[in-house]
Amino acid sequence: MSITSSTVDIPKEPAIRRAWVVYQLRIRGLSFGSLARDSGVSRQAISNALLMPSSHLEEIIAEAIGLTAQELFPERFDTTGRRLHRTRSPERNTRANPDNVKTGEAA
Repeated sequence: MSITSSTVDIPKEPAIRRAWVVYQLRIRGLSFGSLARDSGVSRQAISNALLMPSSHLEEIIAEAIGLTAQELFPERFDTTGRRLHRTRSPERNTRANPDNVKTGEAA
């Protein structure tokens, strides 16, 4: 049995889309938790990507259900496929880089 998704079936309303995505993951034996573990992020981060733009997490979710991020979140892209909003980099690090931290020593 093959499971396929059609872009016609994707709900536009965020709350309904979230339930649809949960269902699509569940029928594939997946969950937000399993995507989070496999991606090294929190379950909440995966869940938040359905409400707030996050390019790398959108791609993870979309790929898990056999779609592209543009198909799953068309309102986040223009007609040429470019993102409408900037998103955070997946490599973003909020901690100071020890190699770049000033020690306070005089030069």
